[in-house]
Amino acid sequence: MQKRSTKKLTALGIALPSLLIAVIALLTPASFAVELEGGFEIVQLADMTWDESSDRVQQKILYGNPAEEGLYIIRVRFPAGGTSRPHFHSQDRFVTVIEGVWNAGIDASHDMAATTPIPAGGFMLHPAGAVHYDGSRGGPVVVEIRGFGPVSTTSVDIQP
Repeated sequence: MQKRSTKKLTALGIALPSLLIAVIALLTPASFAVELEGGFEIVQLADMTWDESSDRVQQKILYGNPAEEGLYIIRVRFPAGGTSRPHFHSQDRFVTVIEGVWNAGIDASHDMAATTPIPAGGFMLHPAGAVHYDGSRGGPVVVEIRGFGPVSTTSVDIQP
């Protein structure tokens, strides 16, 4: 049986309060969504710019809020070679690869050579409580994650 840590983590490796402030201040959908009559909203790909000079995982909330009840949709960009450490989520998450080749591992090894490559257009379910890690083994990768909040992410010690 794998030993699970109860330490909370974020994809960016930032303490939770700092991440919440960043999410609220910088990643709100209103900053790049166009609201139309009747409640419609449009987010154009050209308006979703990423900091290409960053070597950190970046995310943008497109809809909802992962910390609150209800549906949320986020985009996550892994820079070339950027990965997440082994972790699991409290709720199911549904991941679609938007750009690049995303690599997914389904244990706590963090062995990127043992991951499954999923090219743009591919999909993966992350079941609640299932340990995994993921990221880029080549160029930048963008994935879209959908789920129902509130959701928490818990880090897991790397297992050899």
